[in-house]
Amino acid sequence: MSSRIYDSIKDKIKEILKEHYNLDTEVVWNKPPSPKMGDISFPLFNIAKIQKSTPDEIGKRIIEKLSVPKYINKLELKDGFLNIFLEKNSFAKKTLLETIKQPNYGQNTSKASERIIIEHTSSNPVGPLHIGNVRGSVLGDVLGRLYKFQGAAVNVRYYINDLGRQIAPLIIGYNLLMEEKVKPDSKIDLWIGKIYAIVNTFLEIQQLKYQLKVLNIKIKTESKLYELNPEDVKKYLSHLENSKTEQQEKDNLTKWLQKLERVSTSLQKRLPKLYSLLFNLVEDNIEDLNKLTIEYVIKYQEGKDEEIVSSFREVSREAISGHVTTLNLFNIFHDDFDWESDVAWSGEVTHILKELEQNSVLRHDGHARLLANDKIATNFGFKEKYNIKYEIPDLIIVNSEGITLYPCRDIAYHLHKLDKFDATFCYNVISKQQQLAQLTVRLALYALGNQDIADRISHFDYEYVSLVGRKMAGREFEYVTPDELYDAVKTEVDLLLKERNYTEEESQEISRKVSASSVKYYILKMDPQKAVAFDVKKAVSLNENTGPFLQYSYARALNILKKAKEEKIDFQTILDSAQDLKFEIEKKEEWDLLQLIEELPSIIVKAVDSLRPDSIANFSYSLASTFHKFYDVCSVLKAETEELKATRMILVYSTIKCLESLFEIMGIDTLERM
Repeated sequence: MSSRIYDSIKDKIKEILKEHYNLDTEVVWNKPPSPKMGDISFPLFNIAKIQKSTPDEIGKRIIEKLSVPKYINKLELKDGFLNIFLEKNSFAKKTLLETIKQPNYGQNTSKASERIIIEHTSSNPVGPLHIGNVRGSVLGDVLGRLYKFQGAAVNVRYYINDLGRQIAPLIIGYNLLMEEKVKPDSKIDLWIGKIYAIVNTFLEIQQLKYQLKVLNIKIKTESKLYELNPEDVKKYLSHLENSKTEQQEKDNLTKWLQKLERVSTSLQKRLPKLYSLLFNLVEDNIEDLNKLTIEYVIKYQEGKDEEIVSSFREVSREAISGHVTTLNLFNIFHDDFDWESDVAWSGEVTHILKELEQNSVLRHDGHARLLANDKIATNFGFKEKYNIKYEIPDLIIVNSEGITLYPCRDIAYHLHKLDKFDATFCYNVISKQQQLAQLTVRLALYALGNQDIADRISHFDYEYVSLVGRKMAGREFEYVTPDELYDAVKTEVDLLLKERNYTEEESQEISRKVSASSVKYYILKMDPQKAVAFDVKKAVSLNENTGPFLQYSYARALNILKKAKEEKIDFQTILDSAQDLKFEIEKKEEWDLLQLIEELPSIIVKAVDSLRPDSIANFSYSLASTFHKFYDVCSVLKAETEELKATRMILVYSTIKCLESLFEIMGIDTLERM
C-alpha cells in the first residue's frame, strides 16, 4: 500500500473528467484549514477555467457521477472547492485492516525494477572520520534503506581515495614510527590522523621556506628545516613587508606564515610526545621531505614499486578499518570497497587524457591541464539538457608536476562504476563543496561519448556539520569525530540512566542504542541543504524531535500491549477478528493518529522520489508526537466499550508497526524499555 485512500478518490474524479469532458489533467487535493470544511478538499478553479465553465457546474457533475465508497460520509461544494467528509469508522477499518495484514507496513515493490548504487562516506584514509563525513554516511545509508524498502536492489560502495598527495607524508611518518616500534596510543584511524597532521605540517613549513627563498626573502636563523619558531615568523614578516613582492602574494604568504606558526604551536601543545618524536625522526632521516613526498606519490600512482604499494595499502586499510568500526556503531554498512589506485593502475586514465586531448577539451594554462567544462557543456548539449544558464568554471585535473588529481581518476572510475552492479542509477553522496568536481566528471563523460553513463549519475550533496563551540580542520588535527560525538552523547545518556532502575546489562544496551540514535537522528532530521550545528544536550532530549524521543514513544506503545497481556486481554484474538470488528473513532486525537498511519506508505514513496531522507525523520516525529497526545487523552485498556478498546489497541499496534518500518528505514534500533 503506497497510494493513499485520498488518491483513490482523486483517481475517480480524474475518470469522471476524462469521460464527461475529455479532460486529461492532474487533480490535486489539499487538507482544509478547518475540519468544518471537510477532510479533503479538491480545488476546481483550474478545471473550470479549462472547460470555460464555473467551479459549481464542474463540482455538481462530479458529485452526480462519483460513486461514494463507504468511507466517505458527505460531499459538499463550497466556494469553488469540492470538500469531502470522511466517515471516520469506515476509514479506520479500511486503514487499520491494511496495516494489520502487511508484515512490514508501508513496504512496497515500486522500485523493484531498479538497481541502485549508493556511494557514500569515501573519506581520505589519512585520519578518522569527522562529523562532516558522517552526515554523508547517514544520508547515504537512509537513502539506500529507502530504496531497499521499496524493492530496489541496492549496492552501497566506499571509494577509497588512496592516491591523494596528502597520503605520502603520512606514509613517511608512519613508517618511521614503525621502524622505532612505536605503538598506536589511540584508535588506529585517530592515531593515523595525528601522524598526518604533524608530518604534513613539517612538509608545509619546508614548502613555505622554499617559496620565500625563491622570492629572495632570507633570514638568519638557528631553526631547522622543518621548524618554524615565533622569532623566525617575525623576521620573515618584516622582510616580506619590505620586499618588492606583489601585494597579493605578500598577503598569501603572510597568512601562510601565521597559519603554520599557529598550527605547529597547537600541535606541539596538544601532542607533545608524538610531535617531538616525529620531528626528530624526520629531521634525522629525511633530507628533503617535499622531494620524497613527490617521489612517493609518483611511484604509488605507477604501482610498480612493491614496497611503496605495500606501505600505502597497509596504512590505508588501517584507516578504513577505523572508519568501518565507527560507521557500524551507527548501523551503517558498506557492501563493497573500491580503490582509487586500482583505477590509476588500470591504464585507463592515460587513455582518457589522450582522448580528451584529441577532442580539444583539455586546456593548458602553462602549468596545469584543466578540463574545459563550459566548452563541453555547450558543445555537447549538456547545458541545454539540464537548463544551465551560467558559465561553468574549468577544473584542474593534472597539476603542474604532471600528477593526475582525483577528478581525473574519478572520470575513469565512473566509466565502469555502474557496470560493477549492472546499476540503473548511481547516487554519489558527497558534500556540496565537491559540486564542481562532480559536475566535471559528468562533463568529461559527455566529451568521451558516454552520455548515457553521465545521465545515470547524480550528485546528492549536503551542507556542513559542526559541533557547537568547536572548529574543524583535518590538516591541523582539529575536528570532531563521530566517536567523540557518540561518547559525548553517551555521557549525557548515562547520567539520565542513573536515575532509572535498570540492571547493568539493561543500562548498557539502552545507553548504546540511545546514544547511536541520538547522533544519527539529529543529523538526519535536518534539511541536507542547510548547515547543522550539533547540540549534544538537545540531541538526547526526550521532549524534542530526537532519536531518544522516538525510541521512548515505541517503548511506551509497546508497554500498553504488554499490560494488556498482564490483564489477560487476548489481543491476538482481537487482531484475528478485526475484519468483523465495529471500529469506533471518538476523539480528535484518535482521528489525527489514524490519518498519519494511513499517510505513512505515501510518505515513504515521496521520500525517495523527492530525495529527502530527512522527511522520514520528521514524519516519524509527527507520528510519535501525535501518539503521545492520543496516549494522554484516550484510555486504551479501560475504554468505555469493548469496540472502543479494540479499536484503540489496534491503533497502538499500528503505531508500533509504523515506527518499526520507520526505524528500519532510518537504521535506528528499537527499545522495548526506556
